[in-house]
Amino acid sequence: MEQLFADYLEDKLTAKQKQELETLLAEDDTLRDEFEDLKAFYVDMHKPVDLEPKANLDLGFYMMLEKEKGAEQKKKDKEQKSAMRVSWINSPLLKYAAGVILLLGIFVIGRRTADKNLGDLSEITKIKNDVEETKQLVMLSMLKRESASERIQAVNYSYDINKPDNEVLKALIKTLNNDPNINVRTAAAEALSHFGDEKIARDALIQTLHKQEEPTLQITIIDILANLGDKRAVKPIQKLLQNNDTDELVKRKAMESVKVLTL
Repeated sequence: MEQLFADYLEDKLTAKQKQELETLLAEDDTLRDEFEDLKAFYVDMHKPVDLEPKANLDLGFYMMLEKEKGAEQKKKDKEQKSAMRVSWINSPLLKYAAGVILLLGIFVIGRRTADKNLGDLSEITKIKNDVEETKQLVMLSMLKRESASERIQAVNYSYDINKPDNEVLKALIKTLNNDPNINVRTAAAEALSHFGDEKIARDALIQTLHKQEEPTLQITIIDILANLGDKRAVKPIQKLLQNNDTDELVKRKAMESVKVLTL
């Protein structure tokens, strides 16, 4: 991808290739951010310097080096944008996985586009799919850790998976229903709400109401269901209201949510 960006900046692409790349950048914020970073580096690289670079080091290689140097700073910037994900970003395993993804993407794209028409943007889709699969594997692996904090990191990592498959969603559901730590279960409930457009996620949140006994988690799930607007949640919420053992704060939240869902 770095070589494709470099050819764009050096005006080596055809009009059609330029248009395809610009369309892709407009649709993908991550690629656009990467392009802007490399564009800034490209401008700096053409300023006069004291030492001349070796002739056999091309623009793509320089861009790769600059991207490597800026990786840590970029992670810090993302931490400031999303406090919810601060904890998992510091995980050594995730840093390693991110590095593997980055280097794999650079290597594969470079090899596959070296002898091909750079306008063939279908390769980008395949690489993005490979990255998604790697993210899912890391998340599923970390859910098996003994440490509750690492399992929470794994759950939070699911937010960066654009289109989770059923294996990921089922892992979150299993965590919600069976994890011994309430904080991990709460994180799983919130992650499932993030994928609330998936029926399997909504079904799991509705069905888990009668399994959860901690008032704070019950309130979280009731609030999530009200926000999702799934009217099927009314009956299980009403059962909580009818249960004499239900905490008063939970009943109060349940009554509010029933009103919202029956409007």
